[in-house]
Amino acid sequence: MLGFHTVKVKENSRRMFDLCMRRAQSIGRADYVRTDGRMDLAHTFRTDMLHFLIYLVYSDGKVNKEEIKYINLLFGTQFDEKMLRDYADRWGLRSESIRDHAPRSLNSFVRSNIGGETGEISDDYYDLVQLYVTTFNYIGNDLIACNEEVTNSEIQALSSYIELITQEIDRVRGDMEEYKPTIEFKSGSKVKQEETPDYSYWSDTLETRRTKITTPEYLAEDTPTVSENRENRVDTATPENFRTADMAASGQSFRMREEQPAAQTLPDQKERKKEFNTEMDIQTLLQQLNDLTGMQSVKTEINNMINLLKICKIRQENGLQTPPVTNHMVFLGNPGTGKTTVARILAKIYHGLGVLSKGHLVEVDRSGLVAGYMGQTSEKVTEVIEKAKGGILFIDEAYALANGQQGDFGQEAIDILNKAMEDNRDDLIVIAAGYHDEMQDFLDANPGLRSRFNRTIEFPNYDAAELLEIMTNRAKSLDYTLTGDAVQYVLDTFTRILACPPENFGNARSVRNYLDRVIHNQANRLIAENNFKEEDLTRLTLADVQSETLE
Repeated sequence: MLGFHTVKVKENSRRMFDLCMRRAQSIGRADYVRTDGRMDLAHTFRTDMLHFLIYLVYSDGKVNKEEIKYINLLFGTQFDEKMLRDYADRWGLRSESIRDHAPRSLNSFVRSNIGGETGEISDDYYDLVQLYVTTFNYIGNDLIACNEEVTNSEIQALSSYIELITQEIDRVRGDMEEYKPTIEFKSGSKVKQEETPDYSYWSDTLETRRTKITTPEYLAEDTPTVSENRENRVDTATPENFRTADMAASGQSFRMREEQPAAQTLPDQKERKKEFNTEMDIQTLLQQLNDLTGMQSVKTEINNMINLLKICKIRQENGLQTPPVTNHMVFLGNPGTGKTTVARILAKIYHGLGVLSKGHLVEVDRSGLVAGYMGQTSEKVTEVIEKAKGGILFIDEAYALANGQQGDFGQEAIDILNKAMEDNRDDLIVIAAGYHDEMQDFLDANPGLRSRFNRTIEFPNYDAAELLEIMTNRAKSLDYTLTGDAVQYVLDTFTRILACPPENFGNARSVRNYLDRVIHNQANRLIAENNFKEEDLTRLTLADVQSETLE
């Protein structure tokens, strides 16, 4: 028996998938197309394709490792056979019920295939609906070619799903007044008007479809047959010769630029910068992180995490396996040690790396998750999860969820959160924060939590010099400076306080509150003196800092 070659996502498959993703991002910015508000269109398309491929995997009643490798390479996931089975069972992907509903992203693709602004990043694909259908068809063919023997059930599953898509296209178009080309033809434009695409290929019988998929004479000259995929395992696809099986059968072909997708440029560079975070953007965010006072161990740990994600991204682009990476994490430390600030910067960095689709931060505590009556906690947690998708959910004092009285709904919130972290791992990061000892109770509250939160970062307390730096930097940002004797007094005060800190000492938070009171003292002093110069407005003196205590 011949062995499999190293699984690789073919060049044209990757290009079509990436084009659809970019197209979905563009559609999502249009006023005339709206998603349900819970996930953006690019994420919806990605999920549709994932569910389609998992359905194909189980269509012959068994799973092979090559199929799982293909899915992991295309989506950057880390599925193993058990994880794939659990995911399939959760979404009902192991039965034909998936064909009860067309892909959710299809409607927006069809309805956006009109209008003067919709062809700007089509990469010479004159019809977006053709692109959509052919992407599903081509990637589906790639997946089933991973099998040593292609069964009738796989061919039928692929054909039936494509037929479902084309029927839904006809239905959506029936709701529209008329079909229009991708964009209006203009003199000198590289985009031309075309007729409504012909999908007659998909009205063929099952046996004819099987022949067209597996017989070389029906395939494009650059597309390997299933037997070639199995025996030779050589990808001979070339961009200039690209033509999919269904378009070859119907006599139609797509046009595609010869450049790689990376060479594509958008007409509006500002939009491109908004849509794709550049390496410079990420470096700027990392600089913000590294410019924070203290926290050297935190900075080292996070920079290590970022380096790993960068390498994973490069490995994926080169068709290599990526190591399993769990992005949920625990922040341990006292109040005011910079946990929320770091989380906010992290959300933007992860967005720039493509890990998160939005890069925002949603901050909650126990009160934002737990309700007082049966059934309300589930609603609150679900609402928070939906709001946080695409970004980071930061749970402050997370240990409080596990410290309720008997009959409390904190445990329910933990259990729902634990499941949601796994279900939404592709576009949601959860950071649980709190004191070191108390957080151990939280992690023990559900057997799955420690495996979800497998990365812990400890935020140390600031020393006296670091607290002084925080205070002087904040004062400078508000156009204040401390006199020399005031600086020395504050440093001595911080040193004395840290020798035996109060129970509720808030580190940087306490320093900010202290500075606010010092500024009030300066204002009262200047008004009382009633004889001050302009430079006095910016100076904080020994008298101002002496009359306040650090709490």
